[in-house]
Amino acid sequence: MSQPIDYDRLAANCRSISLQYLDKTFGLWYTVLSVIESVRIKREQTMNRRLAAAIAVSMILAVTAWIAISGGRTAASAQEVEQATNAQVATVKDQVVADGRVTPAQEAALSLPIGGIVAEVLIAEGDRVEAGQVLLRLDATRQRAAAVQAEAQLQRAQARLDELQAGARPEEIAAAQAALDAAIAAFERTRQGADEAQIITARAQLANAEATLRQAQAAYDQVSWRNDIGALPQAAQLEQATNAYQAARAQLDDLLKGPNAADVEAAAARVRQAQAQLDLTRAGARPETIAAAQADVAVASAALEQALAALAETELRAPFAGTVAALNTKVGEQVAAGAPIVRLADFSTWRIETEDLTEIDIVAVREGSRATVVFDAIPDLELPATVMRIRPIGENKQGDITYTAILALEQQDPRLRWNMTASVTISSD
Repeated sequence: MSQPIDYDRLAANCRSISLQYLDKTFGLWYTVLSVIESVRIKREQTMNRRLAAAIAVSMILAVTAWIAISGGRTAASAQEVEQATNAQVATVKDQVVADGRVTPAQEAALSLPIGGIVAEVLIAEGDRVEAGQVLLRLDATRQRAAAVQAEAQLQRAQARLDELQAGARPEEIAAAQAALDAAIAAFERTRQGADEAQIITARAQLANAEATLRQAQAAYDQVSWRNDIGALPQAAQLEQATNAYQAARAQLDDLLKGPNAADVEAAAARVRQAQAQLDLTRAGARPETIAAAQADVAVASAALEQALAALAETELRAPFAGTVAALNTKVGEQVAAGAPIVRLADFSTWRIETEDLTEIDIVAVREGSRATVVFDAIPDLELPATVMRIRPIGENKQGDITYTAILALEQQDPRLRWNMTASVTISSD
């Protein structure tokens, strides 16, 4: 890679030659020397190095031409000047010089997707933070309540699904089995008819009812002559005894007749019903019912995730490890959605971004081109660099189309700061 122009050496050459011809060329050489010295000083004061180089070369060529046309006495001196400056002119042709500034390798302006009131600020400018660390929080009362509600709904849906998938409890199956056994026993009794013991019992009940009826009738007859007989207790007792006798008679008659087809069919229907209930209890929920419950769980789970996402949006987290370069809010302030709140940067690695590479210069620059960088604030620091990337779109700056080249420094220096100005010399070979 070509070396930068040695302005001190160039000025010294001019001084040497000017002393030899001071008698006739003092005025011109003094002017040229002053211009070159001014160029050197302006370079050290962050003047555009391309302008400095152009002025220096123009002055050298002008002096060389003047000496050449001055005659034989100056021919040898012109040759000396040309030899002294050939290397410097060649160097200028092989280099592209641009202004630049120091930028961090990674930086971001952080914002929140929602607006709200700042409840907590957990960092300060200059703090070092880790990736994922919470930087600040908004008031999240509503979001937390929505998350709690969504979680409760998910638990309820999950409990319902678990109940369906678990099936009936042993106690429920036992109860259904007992109901079936009772229905079967009733069916058998109905189908077989009354046994001898039942008939004897029915006859006894009928005899008792008949005796009670006779007693009630006798008591009623004793007062039957009275006009208020209907209001007397004997009338009510006679009616009750008559009803009991008729019921006992009907029960005995049914037992003596035996079972009829309708009673047997009704008892059989009750057996079938009890059996179906037992089978249903043992089988558990239908697949369609379980599928519906699973869908309810999925809906509730999605609602919970949405609620938790809304809650997470109230927190601003660091996307990468770095340093808080700027903090633009404080507790109690209202922030708008998308408004930059925190400027975060990784100061461990610095890069250089050029600012004034014109369309004429950029055609000589390639990704991978070598460069040297000097810094206006640190004159004694010169760092090697490599062109990493050239942004494909040019920008119009005061009528000139300029392109930005991003250079990776091969060495780092702790004195560098964000947006420090620098001069970049890029090899165009």
